[in-house]
Amino acid sequence: MKKAVAFVLVALMALSMFPNTLQLTHVQNRLLEERAAPAASTQGTFALVSYFDNGGSYGDYGWQLMSGQSPSISSVKSYFGEPSMKVPSGTVAVNTEGVVPHGQFISFQAAISSASAISLFSIVNTEGASVFTVGVQGLTVYAGTSAADLQMAGNAPASSAYPAGWVYVSANVFNTSTNKQFSWTAQLFIDGSSSYFYNLSVPGAFQYAGISVSGPSVPGKSGYFTDIVFSSYEIPIFIPGYNPMEGYGQGSGLLVNLLQPFTILTGQIQLNSWNTPEVGILSYQINAMNYFGTTTSTCKGFFQLGVDLNPNGFISPWYVAGTNCFAHYFLPSNNPAVQPGFYSPPGTRLILSIVDSPATKTVSFQIVDLSVPASSGDRYWNATIAYSGTEFYSTYTQLEFQPSSAYPISNYYFNGSMSGLSYGSSQSSLLPLNGNYMLPYTLNAPPTWSFTYYSDQTSGYAQIA
Repeated sequence: MKKAVAFVLVALMALSMFPNTLQLTHVQNRLLEERAAPAASTQGTFALVSYFDNGGSYGDYGWQLMSGQSPSISSVKSYFGEPSMKVPSGTVAVNTEGVVPHGQFISFQAAISSASAISLFSIVNTEGASVFTVGVQGLTVYAGTSAADLQMAGNAPASSAYPAGWVYVSANVFNTSTNKQFSWTAQLFIDGSSSYFYNLSVPGAFQYAGISVSGPSVPGKSGYFTDIVFSSYEIPIFIPGYNPMEGYGQGSGLLVNLLQPFTILTGQIQLNSWNTPEVGILSYQINAMNYFGTTTSTCKGFFQLGVDLNPNGFISPWYVAGTNCFAHYFLPSNNPAVQPGFYSPPGTRLILSIVDSPATKTVSFQIVDLSVPASSGDRYWNATIAYSGTEFYSTYTQLEFQPSSAYPISNYYFNGSMSGLSYGSSQSSLLPLNGNYMLPYTLNAPPTWSFTYYSDQTSGYAQIA
């Protein structure tokens, strides 16, 4: 797919659901933090996005051949089922689509597989010369200002949650002083983003104009690339111990498109299986933001709807009302504390809807559980709040984990999917969200969490963590 690059205003931290309670030890000291990185305006913002799930040729995704054989889109070498771009030995392809030069901060991510020799992912200048290069061979990662000065940065973990043979790399590259010609730094991240993997001075990075991929130097061999994002927004964001999450959409430091104004957001969640040792710490959710919430890093104008995934097959539905980041639980209690909820069987299917009704100046939240009997009082949840702001302009989805000092991340597991994400201003004219809008992201995600493939055609994705 090609990324239609528009404008955006601010890098918006994907703020999480925060239970409105001081009664639970694992939330009572948690601070509401907002990542201020990096300052943005309507000038200089961009996101070049290149996945290959629509098939076609490499040129359909903005790539131009610089030398060697033409790359191809491969479904044989896949990343969580997502096709990749096969780059043969000696081949170099470049992509400058939508890139806005002369900024002070750039960031990228890419999944790379190259078993037999080093394949390269580079930030390049207008001449196609590298200003920062990452090389991958097997699980070994290299970094340098160009292919000529690569140094071994280290090895990706053998126990990575990413598919065998793949390494997920991301980096923030930024000016560290007012002298932008000589003070740029690259911080490279591998798999998780709780700390950076390698730090490197890259003085020529101020000349950035695009990215390139290069196949290995060994004849007959190929490298594979996918999940590529090159953006003026921060991708690897690390706040140790705070709010790990991952998801799809925009609104999490990768916001580059405003949708046409809409009043309805709806989607389906399927919960195949999950395991958590405590309540209120793992959740799955959809989000809609009004104009203020979209363009400002704030909890105002920020509407969420989701469920906590609790022990023993229990779920607890909640919503966030757009004036702060506190969750309001639907369960029949006046106590706003996190609650264990009710049992819903494996394979649970939920329909979630957030609806703005300008005529009545309200926003309504609804969750329907299709997996429990219609006669059950636990089948439907509805809530309506007063609202007189703008229509919605953006959306994203999250699988979110709240830190716990009592249990390691390995004690948590989730397998589920989201599909049918649609938006519009009437039930009869809903439009599916497609791959031109949905960017995958992680914020401080544990190494055991992973990006997964989503289908444009169904506007959904599978998430396994």
